Amino acid sequence: METEPRPMYRENRESAILTLFGSSPNTRILDLFLDNPLFEFTRNEIIKALGMAKSTLYSTLPGIEEAGVIVETRQIGKASLYRLNSESPVVQDLRGLIRRYAKANAQKEAAIDSTVFEEEKRRALPA
Repeated sequence: METEPRPMYRENRESAILTLFGSSPNTRILDLFLDNPLFEFTRNEIIKALGMAKSTLYSTLPGIEEAGVIVETRQIGKASLYRLNSESPVVQDLRGLIRRYAKANAQKEAAIDSTVFEEEKRRALPA
């Protein structure tokens, strides 16, 4: 008995893109390509990776392609392969936004860790 493969990208996946923009079909597709910038995907691979309905992908993908975020790289038989368009200003801006978001989160975490460390150090000192 064969079971349905689990999507690579779960519904509850946490990433900067999904945290900032929600988990609409557009952002889930963007997240997949941004997370795998050197990979090429067929439509079927995207559907399986995201656990997305075929009709949702087919209605969403053309808009992302028209925006220049992804490009069709080649065809194998009847299957088109798509890859992130790293030259796109939109992609470059998204990457910059992700870096700034990650840096802000890291600084926030460092400040929290520093505060916790200082409190623990004060408690450890004899009165």
